[in-house]
Amino acid sequence: MKNFFIIILVSLFTFKSYSQLQKANKFAKTITAQELKDHLYIYASDEFEGRNTGAEGQKKAVEYLKNFYIENEIEPGDLDDKDYFQKMKLNLRRGNEGEVDTENVIAIIKGTEIPDEYLILTSHLDHVGYGRTGSRSREAYIGEVKERIHNGADDDGSGTVAMLEIAQAFKQASKKGKGPKRSIIFLHVTGEEKGLLGSAYYADNPIYPLENTVTNLNLDMIGRIDPTRKGDKREYIYIIGSDHDSQDLHNLSEQTNLETVNIDLDYRYNAKDDPNRFYYRSDHYNFAKNGIPIIFYFSGTHPDYHLPSDTPDKIEYDLLELRSKLVFYTAWNIANRDERIKVDPKPEAEKFEVDKDKLDGYAGNYGAEGIPLKIGVFIRDNNLFIEVMNQAVQLDALADDVFGSEAMGLKITFDIENGTMEFKQGPYNIKLNKERSEEHTSELQSPDHLVCRLLLEKK
Repeated sequence: MKNFFIIILVSLFTFKSYSQLQKANKFAKTITAQELKDHLYIYASDEFEGRNTGAEGQKKAVEYLKNFYIENEIEPGDLDDKDYFQKMKLNLRRGNEGEVDTENVIAIIKGTEIPDEYLILTSHLDHVGYGRTGSRSREAYIGEVKERIHNGADDDGSGTVAMLEIAQAFKQASKKGKGPKRSIIFLHVTGEEKGLLGSAYYADNPIYPLENTVTNLNLDMIGRIDPTRKGDKREYIYIIGSDHDSQDLHNLSEQTNLETVNIDLDYRYNAKDDPNRFYYRSDHYNFAKNGIPIIFYFSGTHPDYHLPSDTPDKIEYDLLELRSKLVFYTAWNIANRDERIKVDPKPEAEKFEVDKDKLDGYAGNYGAEGIPLKIGVFIRDNNLFIEVMNQAVQLDALADDVFGSEAMGLKITFDIENGTMEFKQGPYNIKLNKERSEEHTSELQSPDHLVCRLLLEKK
């Protein structure tokens, strides 16, 4: 009898979901490979100069996005100037670029029944410009810079243009009286390549309350095929994070895919401790760490990742269409269901109390003979930080004399008596000695060193 009732409940859920998605089918058809291609050949063209944060090319990119939303009569999401921009100043430590003026682009389709609950879709609007910072090619640092624009067609032109098509589909639904019950925010964030800075700024300065944000769907690099992926089926997408904070969201994601595009949902990189640490490397993380359920859609890296060769001609536009439709259908179900996505309660991680009297003993510069690596350790507001390549990373206390950063996959063990630090990241384990001078300096190591590159690659 119990199994009988379970079958009935599953059938009712499936019927309700299917009925809801039937209404979405007409509007999903407006998402086409050709329109995605048309957008991307503009957005990832040389005209936008690689969209480096704060640069002229990035300003052209945000104007392109703004004009799209105006032309499609989608309202600005900022509450002050109503110009679609969330403006900010960012200090770009990577590459010593200094302080720049930049902006997130935000638009909104207001909910018809529950307008004060928000579903946020994100993609990052920036890339690495001419590759002075962030390129994987050493050739980007020599010769004529104008010959090495990094167009970032997949990273993240693909997610950006997918969001435009999804927004247009929801707007068409609204015009036909089928608008979403909840509000949907389309947030194109800046500064992702510099350390998830634009999404961090939004999370710290939310335009709409985080407590009323039901889910974040993040689209970052969804236009290619991962050459390392096993299996012959082209139609796939990597799903990261769907079950980390909400089994409800995970179930909805699976069911929506099954009833619509029915592509392979691949969880290869879903684990938080996966060596690639993709969970920590895109903008969804700034929502997840605030307790908001997320799904990160990702098709994987490829030989053109962060190179000038990441160009629009290499995008698989039929797959980009399928993946965009999957996100649209998933957003449709989240926005239109009666109940908001349930957050599964997670046990709080045990916190280790730091002996404040010992903090001074950790501070200083650490290095080792024959190794081109220098790490500065300093104290700010009773918290311990390390500094590498002008980038400060706050450390969490894990045990007595042991600190780390989950996002960086980093563990550091201090021995105050002997003046040493054991630095461990992934498979790399290096013992460093504290310099005699206690004065903290900004003299740091070459970016060519392997451990430095690992830190810098953690977006």
